[in-house]
Amino acid sequence: MNNRLFWSSFALCLPTTALVAAAVMFYYYDVPRIQQSESERVRSEAREIADDLKDGVAQSDFVWVYGKGVEDGHEPYASEFPPSLTWKDWPSNGPKRKADMWGFMEHDDGMIVWVRSGKKVLGRETTLAEVDYRSLFLYGGLFACFVLIAITGIAIRYFRSYVKSRDDYLAATAHDLTTPLVGMRHCIGRNDEEAKILNERLIRIVDNIKDFLRLGGRRAKFNVETFDIVDAYKEAYGLFRADYRDIFEGCDVPIEVIGDSRVSADMTLVVQILWNLLGNDLKYAAPFGPVKVRIRREYAYVAVDFIDEGQGMSSSQMRHAFDRYYRAKTVLECGKGGFGLGLCTAREQAELMGGSLSVRANSPRGCVFTLRLPAAASA
Repeated sequence: MNNRLFWSSFALCLPTTALVAAAVMFYYYDVPRIQQSESERVRSEAREIADDLKDGVAQSDFVWVYGKGVEDGHEPYASEFPPSLTWKDWPSNGPKRKADMWGFMEHDDGMIVWVRSGKKVLGRETTLAEVDYRSLFLYGGLFACFVLIAITGIAIRYFRSYVKSRDDYLAATAHDLTTPLVGMRHCIGRNDEEAKILNERLIRIVDNIKDFLRLGGRRAKFNVETFDIVDAYKEAYGLFRADYRDIFEGCDVPIEVIGDSRVSADMTLVVQILWNLLGNDLKYAAPFGPVKVRIRREYAYVAVDFIDEGQGMSSSQMRHAFDRYYRAKTVLECGKGGFGLGLCTAREQAELMGGSLSVRANSPRGCVFTLRLPAAASA
């Protein structure tokens, strides 16, 4: 299963999972307190009605006399409260003393509140009713969770379909471009160096797409070898030398090497990463100011800094610079081409080899992209 699809689908499930978990906690910890509060409210209001009946403030709907039944009231009270009832048959909610007995019971859509007065029971039918919050929240919550889960499932299905269609399109494009580009490589004459470089750059763009699709699935294999990263840089820079010289009036990008620059990594992948970073600077930074490269030893790593004085990036843009298909609004407005795959693929390749790729602001303007790779063991 594609790792990107799995983790993206997992991320889509997180809000629903959190809401369902919160609903379960609410049902088991808060609903009982709400239900208890409702029961106390009903009991308090029923007690007030019972006191009013006993004090004669409220008029009773029926009067039941011990051993005689209902004397003052109509059906269905007479059949519901026959003479055969004893004091124990009345659902008391008050003190156990017979003289202070009172209570309430469900009746139709409301309740009957009763109170003992001597050998009589005074009863009054009310609209008082206890809301069953437990059932209300249970069934309402289950319905809401079902709808939420269904919406999440539809969203995941749509997302997976969209990503699959997009990746299938990229794979088909890469496949269709590879054959003619490789054929062009063999057809280009030995002396046509510019055509060879342009052809190689196109092939590397296609390789970016292939690497992106491959890295999105199973962990790719790579060959660890010891080499000087300066050699990998020169190979990658050779594909852009003419373009940089056009911008910098015949000058190359200055490079500074500090300390041992040998690394343990896959040279093919490193060349591709450096090619992406050089292409990124050429497209977005070089037209606005100088660019330089610094290679230095940094503890157990060799760091390659691409330092520019271009337009720079906002903090938000830096956070998303390595996201898949991300292209800043300013880039889109200036009409620069690209798929938004280069930096994403470069970072994944660097991390695959135990390194990293990051970006920070340059002072006073511009950006610094830093590639770190494991340094080679000392001889």
